[in-house]
Amino acid sequence: MICPSCGNVAESNDKHCNRCGLALTAKSQHLFNAIGTFSWIMRRALGGMFAGIIGWVVSIALNRAMIIEPSYSLTFHMVYRFAIIGAFLGSVGGIIEHSSYKAFLGGILGCIGGVLGGLINIPIITGLNTSTQLAYLIAHSCSWAVIGLFIGTTSGIIEKKRNKILIGLLAGIIGGAFGGVLGSELYWAELAQPTHSSGWLAERYIEAFAGAVAGMNLWFVIGLVEKLYIFKRKQLVGEAIKVCDSCKTKNSLKSWYCKNCGNTLQVSAPIEKLAITPYRSLERISNAFKFLSRLSMVAGVILGITIFISLLSQSIIFAIFLSVALAIFVYIISIILNSFSESIIKFTKIREAE
Repeated sequence: MICPSCGNVAESNDKHCNRCGLALTAKSQHLFNAIGTFSWIMRRALGGMFAGIIGWVVSIALNRAMIIEPSYSLTFHMVYRFAIIGAFLGSVGGIIEHSSYKAFLGGILGCIGGVLGGLINIPIITGLNTSTQLAYLIAHSCSWAVIGLFIGTTSGIIEKKRNKILIGLLAGIIGGAFGGVLGSELYWAELAQPTHSSGWLAERYIEAFAGAVAGMNLWFVIGLVEKLYIFKRKQLVGEAIKVCDSCKTKNSLKSWYCKNCGNTLQVSAPIEKLAITPYRSLERISNAFKFLSRLSMVAGVILGITIFISLLSQSIIFAIFLSVALAIFVYIISIILNSFSESIIKFTKIREAE
């Protein structure tokens, strides 16, 4: 097992850690598992926070820049905004797991949820026959719940288990509704009132913070359910391979999916059997830079498509030029962030060799 106090890898028959002296008991193992679970969930919550910040700010900025006919502007803007936010938040799980397929699937599902959430927003406010804060919060809570509903099903769909899809769906609804209420409450209290006035920088900060709150709460609940139920695995003891339940193919301990049939492997290897760097904090910082690198690519794709469609009616040449220029800029940002990640990895390997 691994000592929860100092992170030292101990032998299975050791009674005390030979580095710090902590008694290695069942309670020590439970403590280590609890720390790992909390860290795992918080990584997803932080991923949701970053995606929420970018999605909320970008959606509002593009929303203000677009010129739409007044007769259907409110509904269009809501659909447009929530679709962008949903696409950003839906890709979080796949980005963290370094899975382009899951990031794409989650982004598409989040975008669909955003479209449907945006469509019901204005009718709910109209049905309540009021423009008060309560109506605003109820409408946005429902819209965010729909976004969360679709995002929460992503992992269950990949797992190909009906009960896991249902649990993920419920977690997405709860996390989305709760995060939507908190984020929208903050946005309404500070910016949505007609009499409110503040500096440009303060307004952008409030917008970003509102998105951070909404995204963090959504992914905290989804991450909690994923860790405790959707991704729950049977622990291997003594085995050196993972055997697929579906086709019985033998896979390495590092595998998550079967190399023969592609199904999710329902067993997990003890962490002490995997290659563990002693520089865990640096590894997490490296993963954070890698996450931001991939998130910037997602932002570039969404912004590029949006800008191209928005400018296509004015000038196709200008639309292509601006989209290509944006793609190059985002690619450079992504390379810079990824280089930070690779530099940290290189440093830890050098230190390990020493």
